[in-house]
Amino acid sequence: MHQLTLEWAAANQNLSQTLSLQQSTRVPGSIRIGRDATLCDVVLRHPDPSVEKTVSGLHIEIFLNPDSNRLYLRNLTRDRQPPKQPNPAVVDGKKVVTEEVPLRIGSQIQLGRMALTVKAIDAQEQAVSKEPQYMKVCANPRTPHYHPLEYNKFNCEVCGYVMLGATLLYPS
Repeated sequence: MHQLTLEWAAANQNLSQTLSLQQSTRVPGSIRIGRDATLCDVVLRHPDPSVEKTVSGLHIEIFLNPDSNRLYLRNLTRDRQPPKQPNPAVVDGKKVVTEEVPLRIGSQIQLGRMALTVKAIDAQEQAVSKEPQYMKVCANPRTPHYHPLEYNKFNCEVCGYVMLGATLLYPS
């Protein structure tokens, strides 16, 4: 199962959503994010219209790259024709217009003036990283979820199981 958990803030409220590519989405195999509820699987709302309008109606798409078995982000505003300009996403400080970039736990995604954080990625995606890395893991016996070392909650926000200590993940 390929899924991730995103977290963002709006009006002094932390919001999060766990998304799965196996769910019925508007485009099978991808998750679309923006502010238009008719086009997106995740709709970003903000009480301040000047903040909300910085997010495009259909801004980004998260999809599985079958070659690397990892989740990637693609900017869907890249093909806009003049007079409209692309609305770049920023992932981990890098502007994304035409390229596709891999996501990892802890990735920071900036869409206009709204920021999202990748809080968790299913274990299958993490197992393909090139170098071993320490991650915190939950005690879920069927599908353990991995979180960054700075994750400080007692329970996994994806499944609710108690969090264990850090473990070293090796590429498969």
